[in-house]
Amino acid sequence: MRHLMFILPIATLAILSGCASTDDVPPNGTQFTLDGCPPFMNCVSTSADKQRHAIEPIRLVEPLNESSWEMIRAEALKLPGASLNHVRYGYADITCYSDIVGFPDYLEILIDPDQQKLNVRSQSLLGFYDMGVNRQRVELLRSRLVERGIAVE
Repeated sequence: MRHLMFILPIATLAILSGCASTDDVPPNGTQFTLDGCPPFMNCVSTSADKQRHAIEPIRLVEPLNESSWEMIRAEALKLPGASLNHVRYGYADITCYSDIVGFPDYLEILIDPDQQKLNVRSQSLLGFYDMGVNRQRVELLRSRLVERGIAVE
C-alpha cells in the first residue's frame, strides 16, 4: 500500500503531462502536421482546436529557401535556453530550458505545405500551467523573424 501511495502521483503526473513533441514525425520530409495541445494550459500550437491554445502561423515574406531556413533555425536557437534536438530542411525540434529551474519546454517549427508560413508548437514537458511562457516564446521568435525581414506581422 505504501508503494501505491508513492507510485500513483508519479504515474498520474506522467499520464497527464503527456508527450511534448509531436507524435509520429516521419524520418524525412515535411508532409505532416504538428500536434494540437493537451487540455492543460501549458501549450500553444497552430494546429490547436481550442482557442486558448491557438496561435497564428508565422507568415514568411517569401517562400522558404535554404538561406531563409538557415536564418530561421539560427534565430530559434538564440531563444533563451534553446538546444537543438533534430533539424532538417523545413522542420526543427528544439528544447528550451527555463533560466531558473531548468524546466524543459519543446518547440517545434514546421514549414506549411504552401511554403509561405511556419507552423509552430511549444509545450512545457512538466506541469499543467506555463504562465504564458510558450506563447511568449513563439511571439519572441515571430518578432525576431520580422526584425530580420524573414516574416511579416
